[in-house]
Amino acid sequence: MKRVILIFLILTVAFPLFSQKERKYIRSGNKNYQSKDFNNSEVDYQKALVIDTTSFAANYNLADAFYKQKKYDEAEKKFSEMTNRQSGKEKLSDVYYNLGNSQLKQAENLLGQQKAQDAMKKISQSIDSYKKALINDPSDKDAKYNLSYASEVLKKLKQQQKQQQQNENNQQQQNQKDKENNNKGKTESKDKNQGKNQDSDNDGIPDKVEQNKDNLNKTQNPDTDKDGKPDYKDTDSDNDGIPDTYEAGKDPQHPKDTDKDGKPDYRDTDSDNDGIPDSKDPDAMPKAVKMSDQDAQRLLQYIKEQEKETVKKANLKKAKAKKVKVDKDW
Repeated sequence: MKRVILIFLILTVAFPLFSQKERKYIRSGNKNYQSKDFNNSEVDYQKALVIDTTSFAANYNLADAFYKQKKYDEAEKKFSEMTNRQSGKEKLSDVYYNLGNSQLKQAENLLGQQKAQDAMKKISQSIDSYKKALINDPSDKDAKYNLSYASEVLKKLKQQQKQQQQNENNQQQQNQKDKENNNKGKTESKDKNQGKNQDSDNDGIPDKVEQNKDNLNKTQNPDTDKDGKPDYKDTDSDNDGIPDTYEAGKDPQHPKDTDKDGKPDYRDTDSDNDGIPDSKDPDAMPKAVKMSDQDAQRLLQYIKEQEKETVKKANLKKAKAKKVKVDKDW
């Protein structure tokens, strides 16, 4: 900061009484200022301005007192007001220099509050103030130094801002790329799953086989035993008591057709065409062989399905019986 301007004038009887009081307050303010009692110095300078609002010394020293109390916005306002008043170049240079300091200090506070944009604006203002200080006094080394310092800080902040913006753009691009890859992965997974052999009734025979998807000349989604449940959801499609998982054979992708009649065994109630229904034909019944874990699981699933169907049918019969009883309860 530039030094406080101390006013020492020889008073004469020619000066009015109010001028003497103004200078008295300025001297008192200077004394408090030098004692670092900036609050009371502010009060003294304010009293001097009540008497003479145009006093350069009172205005300048008041702005300095604001600055020393870290009231940088008030200091800026006061120094800025003084730039519009007529004064010598040296004094005007001092005003612009301290105006730049007040703006630079505000920028420092704004940076501490993470308000980079506002801080950069204040630094730009301080740079302009230092330049004007040098226009009025090109030899001011302090103004030259602060101008260089403020310019370098602004340059670095702009570089950081540019890098931050670039990082944000890169992150947005990466997020978009990740999103697209994720969506692509989901689509591929969906397509892949669609291409897999789904097995709704877990009987080992792919749904698309039981639905006749590969043979459009046949009935689509057939219900062989007409029980209201399509074959691909029925573990005993022909309702012969023998699980589809057994009748399909070793290659469920291509279900076994023992009598070569074009009807696979799991849909044929007389799979060997010997005149004996599979439900009563010992040759068609499952042999006592050691089952794999997968076959055991499928058979268990079949048993559970059969139990559900049995319970369902039993409940249906009970319901019908109850209804008949009610109807005839006369």
